[in-house]
Amino acid sequence: MKLLFKNARIIDVKSPYNGQELDILVNDEQIEAIGNLKTEQADGVIDLKGCWLTTGFAELHSDLGEPGNEESEDLVSGSAAAASGGFTAVGVVSNGYPHYESKTGIEFILNKSESLPIHLVPVGTLSKGRKGEELSEMFEMNQLGAQLFGDYKQGVSNANLLKLGLLYTKPFGRVMVHPENHELSANGKMHEGATSTYIGLKGIPVVSESTQIQRDLSILEYTEGAMHIASVSTVEGVECIREAKSKGLNVTASVNIHHLIFTDEDLENYNTALKVSPPIRTDVERSILWEAVLDGTIDCIAVDHLPKDIEQKQCEFDNAEFGMAGLEGAVSALLDRYEVSEELLQEKLSTVPRSLLNLPDLTIQEGATAEFTIIASGSEQITAMGSKAFNNPFKGLDVNNFIKGVYVKGNYLSLHA
Repeated sequence: MKLLFKNARIIDVKSPYNGQELDILVNDEQIEAIGNLKTEQADGVIDLKGCWLTTGFAELHSDLGEPGNEESEDLVSGSAAAASGGFTAVGVVSNGYPHYESKTGIEFILNKSESLPIHLVPVGTLSKGRKGEELSEMFEMNQLGAQLFGDYKQGVSNANLLKLGLLYTKPFGRVMVHPENHELSANGKMHEGATSTYIGLKGIPVVSESTQIQRDLSILEYTEGAMHIASVSTVEGVECIREAKSKGLNVTASVNIHHLIFTDEDLENYNTALKVSPPIRTDVERSILWEAVLDGTIDCIAVDHLPKDIEQKQCEFDNAEFGMAGLEGAVSALLDRYEVSEELLQEKLSTVPRSLLNLPDLTIQEGATAEFTIIASGSEQITAMGSKAFNNPFKGLDVNNFIKGVYVKGNYLSLHA
């Protein structure tokens, strides 16, 4: 089926059409023509006047529930949420059981992905059972396409295991680490500071992140491997990464959108949806994190969608589980919060995460793969939820920028006419 996107303002720094308002004719999964085109050429027409269109966004690390946590999310609902939120691909982490620690786990995700509306990319574990004791079967997983390996919310306490993982993956992959020393953060519920003292919750200190990042980077320097530091949330963490990059270390880093939107003061009403790991920190951290995005210290932006059901979140703050759902609404909240160039957004939400996930590069020109994210300006409320999750703080949010739709796998997916 041929579909014509009329009046699309194209955002793609790799395209000769960057910044121009043109028509795009797609035929299944390929861009057939770009220019001032006639509607008679297509089977259907979508007017994108007032919208901008860029290469499909990719989410680097999110939990989509399967296997093991289907009561909170499954691959069908998670894929629907991702498409609704503007993502055409998602890096799926292993957070349930059994884990993605061998080719069987990778095959499970890849086989499921074939029948889903977006692309799912499995992120293998670093260690078997995420226990930090024995390396997972990373080479076998890489043979099926996995390039990132990490134990998700488990900071690697076993330094020797991290060393071995970095050495082992040098020829083919990258180790993704969670920046948390669990001994220093033990029993903490939120960022340690004035707000945690005021509302009477045990805090998680900045040093629990900075010491872990320092140690991980020291091991990276020794091994000369490749590392991605996910969910950076502290000034000290940013400084460590900036210094490591100045030394030429092969390190990339990402920040979660919720760390760019909220501060610890937003937890004064004990909103369990904002109980996350690493914790949401102060306005100072939030500002420095955004500066790090702008100057390139932070390579990409993630959602870190971690869905929970009502029993896991509608309870006392101390007893609530960590995690925030955010595939739907996070990008809109980011666009409303910051004056961000569209080209920067393409880099941080599409180009870099796609590269880290070992996905083909996308560009908007004739003959290329047709895979787009489309964003519109105008008043909108985040209401329609494809996700099962109870813990999305963006639900009901009034926004001035919203996801018009995505085009992926030869289909236009949209909640809007």
